[in-house]
Amino acid sequence: MIPVHEAWHAILAHARPTGTVRLPLGNALGRVLRTAARADADSPPFDAAAMDGYALRRTDAGRALRVIGAAEAGSAFTGILGAGECVRILTGAPVPAGADCVVKQEDVVRTGDSVQVLRHDGPDFIRRSGENRRRGDIVVPAGTRLGPPELAALAAAGIGEPEVARAPRCAHLVTGNELVPPDRTPTGAQIRDSNSTLIAALLTRLGNELVGQTRVRDDLAAAQAAVAALPAHDVLLISGGASVGDLDIARPLLEALGYTLHFHALNLRPGKPLVFASRGAQLAFVLPGNPVSHWVVFQLFIAPLLDYLQTGAGAAPARLTGRLAEGRVPPPDTRQTFWPCRAVITQGGYDLTPLPLASSGDSAGLVGANALLPVPPPPGSFATGQFVEFIPCP
Repeated sequence: MIPVHEAWHAILAHARPTGTVRLPLGNALGRVLRTAARADADSPPFDAAAMDGYALRRTDAGRALRVIGAAEAGSAFTGILGAGECVRILTGAPVPAGADCVVKQEDVVRTGDSVQVLRHDGPDFIRRSGENRRRGDIVVPAGTRLGPPELAALAAAGIGEPEVARAPRCAHLVTGNELVPPDRTPTGAQIRDSNSTLIAALLTRLGNELVGQTRVRDDLAAAQAAVAALPAHDVLLISGGASVGDLDIARPLLEALGYTLHFHALNLRPGKPLVFASRGAQLAFVLPGNPVSHWVVFQLFIAPLLDYLQTGAGAAPARLTGRLAEGRVPPPDTRQTFWPCRAVITQGGYDLTPLPLASSGDSAGLVGANALLPVPPPPGSFATGQFVEFIPCP
């Protein structure tokens, strides 16, 4: 059995970031920008009014001024202000030539075409050309995951189809003679397949592409045919069959498909029989069949791998600090233990509640899980109220 950190480095050693695609802004949410986005013009592109009011020369503010025109966003005043003149101006409009300040409308009294300034010692209320960004400045750095603010910045820079990382294509094979679909009532020794739903939801939530998902019995030839029929993929996930029992076909399946196995057992609880293999640029994992083990190894290895394939940043999962709340504190074990927990923000910090899992097959026990608690090995122990490190999970 190898430790968790060695397994992660072994995975990175065989992983290669995906290529790039250009996507319309409407389809780029959650993608990782590969090419830095630069401003195509100064922002603002001209001196613009920051308030509704009147554009004028500050030296004229102490006398009555004649209104000679108006400017609004999208419609500039094209003349030049002379002495004793002003222009009615709305927020975002270009400041007319000859004006050096905008007096907000609350600080003037207007009578017909005449304006008297009541206060003329305030700010200029002008957004200067280029004060936000200059042409050529980076507005969104490469490597940024695109959220709504980033997409808005790209739109403002005139980038309608940014170059982003291609989302990893994932295929999922579920094995098990005992499995039936969720909408079927099990009979005899059958159980419902929950791992298909779990993996599909995890992949979708992280913005990856599930190109194919299929379920097969514990039959090597049938499984080999099922994988061959899957669409092209970067990562193959196999649920179940990771161990060495008579019906555990996953490792022989990968070898038959031409994959090279790199490890097949971890010093980990839950999730010991995790298998990792590669075939050129394609990667494959065999996940232990129990749903809790599925969730744990996905968070520890597969989620950060899928992020690496888009970003090229190979950091292990981040850790935060929180206070251990009431709940069943998992006992130490000789294996490195990562226990599913619920982290909530209270009074400016995190409270961490270990979930009361009956076993690694307790799918309902995962309800509410959004964090992993690393448990110290013996003779370490935890106490309620203690501050501990945890791994936040999507």
